[in-house]
Amino acid sequence: MRVLVCTCKDKIKLTNLDLGPDVKIEQYFDLCKEKPAIDSDEKVVIAGCSPNLLETLFPNLNCEFVNLYEHIVLIGHPIEKARDLIAAAVEKMKVVTPIKAKIFTIEKKSVVVIGGGVAAIEVASQLAQNGVGVDLVERSPFLGGTVAQLDRLYPEGTPYSHTLMPQIAKMLESKNINYYFNTEAKDIKGRIGNYDITLQTCSRGVIDCTHCGKCVDVCPVEVDDAGKMRKAIYYVPTYPDIYAIDFNACTKCGECVKVCEGKIELEDKIAEQNIDAGAIVIASGLNWYDVDKVTEYGYCRLPGVMKTLEFERAVASGVLKPKKVVIIYCAGSRDANHLPYCSKICCFLGLKEAKLVLDRYPETQVYVVAMDMRSFGTFEYFYNKLREKGVTFVKGKPSEVIKRNDSLVVRTEDLYTNELLEIEADTVVLSAGFVPDTATFDKLGIKLNGDFPVLFENADLGNTALPRGIFTAGAATFPAGVADSLVDARKAAFSVLNLFRQDKIETKQPNAVINEDLCSICRMCIGTCPYGALSIVEEKLKVNEELCMGCGICSITCPVYASQLELFNPQGLSHQIRTLIKKGDVLALLCRWSAYNATDKAAYDKYLYPENVKIIRVPCSGAVDPSHVMDAVNNGAKGVLIGGCYPDACHYARGNFRAKAREQILKQNLDLLGFSRDIVRLEWIGKDEANKFVEIVKEMNK
Repeated sequence: MRVLVCTCKDKIKLTNLDLGPDVKIEQYFDLCKEKPAIDSDEKVVIAGCSPNLLETLFPNLNCEFVNLYEHIVLIGHPIEKARDLIAAAVEKMKVVTPIKAKIFTIEKKSVVVIGGGVAAIEVASQLAQNGVGVDLVERSPFLGGTVAQLDRLYPEGTPYSHTLMPQIAKMLESKNINYYFNTEAKDIKGRIGNYDITLQTCSRGVIDCTHCGKCVDVCPVEVDDAGKMRKAIYYVPTYPDIYAIDFNACTKCGECVKVCEGKIELEDKIAEQNIDAGAIVIASGLNWYDVDKVTEYGYCRLPGVMKTLEFERAVASGVLKPKKVVIIYCAGSRDANHLPYCSKICCFLGLKEAKLVLDRYPETQVYVVAMDMRSFGTFEYFYNKLREKGVTFVKGKPSEVIKRNDSLVVRTEDLYTNELLEIEADTVVLSAGFVPDTATFDKLGIKLNGDFPVLFENADLGNTALPRGIFTAGAATFPAGVADSLVDARKAAFSVLNLFRQDKIETKQPNAVINEDLCSICRMCIGTCPYGALSIVEEKLKVNEELCMGCGICSITCPVYASQLELFNPQGLSHQIRTLIKKGDVLALLCRWSAYNATDKAAYDKYLYPENVKIIRVPCSGAVDPSHVMDAVNNGAKGVLIGGCYPDACHYARGNFRAKAREQILKQNLDLLGFSRDIVRLEWIGKDEANKFVEIVKEMNK
């Protein structure tokens, strides 16, 4: 094995380093410039400055990096400590599994776009204009998504058609797009560059159409379509230019067939077909939270309690002419019992509905009850304009909505006046948040744990929202208005084009490797993998290389260590700890993404800590096993610090919480074995919290 030592321009003076006949020591004046040749399959140890720099200089190699500059030179520790750090790294590398290069061939350079709203239309249009074949899959009979259901777009107040119709017209100019309406992706298999998608298409019911409207006239079935009444056979003036039957409401009475014989088919057929693609764009739009779950507000129970979309469509169509309206913000949002997050655009939608009703009926009294008003960016002027128009804003969270006589009553606090109010109204509008399209992501084997992809811990905010050549656009990424959806859609299109510039993708992302001789298929690792990368295939545990992010959590979960992370496995860390730790040492096992970076900052900010503190960088705090702590304790360590990311900020989704659970069990076992439970500490340490790290290890060294 080779050990490459950088002197950092003679700042590191390491002499008489002998690690045995099988280890070749090479010293360099400045590795940043000299760049020695290293075979991609060769296991090496590189010692010098921080791994944060070294791994950018030597990417995609089977390396263990030893930090001599920040962990010894800058903080004045004796250079003899370097030998222990390097020797421990060598022992680890002897037993770890090297990283195998993964090559993904981009066999097909066409795209499936799931959705039919403004984001999906924009993605499809941009890709088609650049010569990429697109299959656009829309679950409804018409394009337009949520925007097609709206009356106007605010703050300008322009009709939705000003935005949507030119966009559709531009898309229809391209010959590179295939359209699938009333269609959903039933199953998605394959990998980046080679997907096989099974589509399930429901009958439209209308074969041909002259737009005479007679079918609508004779249809006896009335449907409440989000606040606007229509028939079971209906038309949306977007695309395609043909009527459709809502078979969920249709009674198949046959009246429409009598007036349009031969052009309507009442048999609700379902057909399946398979298409292939090299990439997938999820642009499935907004999905409202089910406010029926917020029982205290009486949705579906109290007439007059409506959602924002229902209210807008009812007012715009003239069905509803309210006298007094209360708009309740955060209906189920920022609430531990419902949605813990803010959906960003709900406040703006509430303002929009207030303006809509005042534009139509200026005498209407409008109240907005909100915990906070988040009119971000340039929309602040819209909020101020509505205040000037007479909208009353109440700061508070309503406790309930009740019925009293012929009125609705909203009970709420007013934090401005410290009063409890009862506001009477004939209409209550619930401005609810939005939820991710989990159904689509589940088909892709991607578990979001209730988060949107942009909140997904390994999300690339450049819009490669997920691994495997899967992209998101618009409100599928995170709740967004029309303008932001269009911008995000263009990012997604660019990301797909950038992917298709390549014929293959080669990566050396560390993956889990399963030893099938040891694996008993107990399935424990499947439940702990944050990315759904493990599954049972033909009665064997398999790793999806495109999904695995290299956290190492599965390796620690496995009771027999049948799962091994490339370049980092439990045995390797054990060897490293046993070689490094001596009696009286304090071992710090620090997450590479957060806590470890605090040690670099400590060096540059001149926060000094005892020389018996030995630091090892690990992929994630969740990759530390209780046995590793016991290795250190058995070698005489007086303390073991496990440093991870703060809650909800873990690079690997929930790895830090896995570490927390193990810490509790370990403390109980330490008690039983006669050790102090305080010998081990799990701490959340941010990358800039150098002082916090130093104070902790000083306490543990006492």
